[in-house]
Amino acid sequence: MMTQVGLWREIRQDARDLGISSNRLGKINNVWWIFPQGNGPRNAYSDITSIKANLRSRDLIVIGGVLREQFQAPLDIYDLTFLGAANRPRQSTSGGVPTGGGASWLAPTSPVAVTPLCELRAQGAEFHNIQFAGASDAAAIRLTRSASVDTIDASHASFVNCYFLAGLNGIEDNGGSGGVLVDRCRFQGQTGTALLSLNTGAAIPLSWQVQDSRFQQNLHDIRMSLSFAVIERNKFMIAGAAGHTVINDTFIAVQGGDNMILLNQFNNPEAEIAPATGFTGAASDTWMNYVDNQAALAFGQPA
Repeated sequence: MMTQVGLWREIRQDARDLGISSNRLGKINNVWWIFPQGNGPRNAYSDITSIKANLRSRDLIVIGGVLREQFQAPLDIYDLTFLGAANRPRQSTSGGVPTGGGASWLAPTSPVAVTPLCELRAQGAEFHNIQFAGASDAAAIRLTRSASVDTIDASHASFVNCYFLAGLNGIEDNGGSGGVLVDRCRFQGQTGTALLSLNTGAAIPLSWQVQDSRFQQNLHDIRMSLSFAVIERNKFMIAGAAGHTVINDTFIAVQGGDNMILLNQFNNPEAEIAPATGFTGAASDTWMNYVDNQAALAFGQPA
């Protein structure tokens, strides 16, 4: 079974055996190498679209260098893993020119309008160690769930140690995907919103877990309708103010509730944890967070 923590390091240490086997009794998935500037294995590809027709559930896609592509993931292909061949996600260009290291997924030079870098439509995808920078009018990642077609559902996606830099939105939910994990990610300089609900046509997003992440210099941080979500131990690094949303978990038509907003750090005084300065929660939520003017936790609904 493939591992999630330190997978790239394990691959580098033993190139003969990628560890993608079950007790060496049989192969359980394919490994695809995407190295647009070269310097990868001999069987590497320059883009993901080239392998789309051959992807199967549980495949691993290793990205090295700078990928400039807008990709719609296939239907009915589950548990894809996208792994950046980098130690720490970072911008891998200098003046727009690839540096030779890192793992960056950027918008094409002439992107299709209002199109994300990657749209997911099947469950269980994971992204690790990748820097994303979407176009100025689009998101880096779109999770799509259909209200009428059960198999179109990007729920249970995971984003671990990824870096979302610039672009309009970081991760946007289109329809109401559930069970999504955002862990140890950085969202910086989004001109729209880091985490955004576009609509709740299929459902109110259920059971999201957003943890240990940094939200820095975004126009808005979290604007989602959420139900039974946990948002904990995150750092919000621009003080809430009129015109800037830090957390609104009832964003669409005042939907959602029963969320836990716990142990986050806000650089606002306790009196500013209120809707007028970017904090909105449901009456059924639990809020308990750190603020900048008291040692004790600030407890209670934004008001």
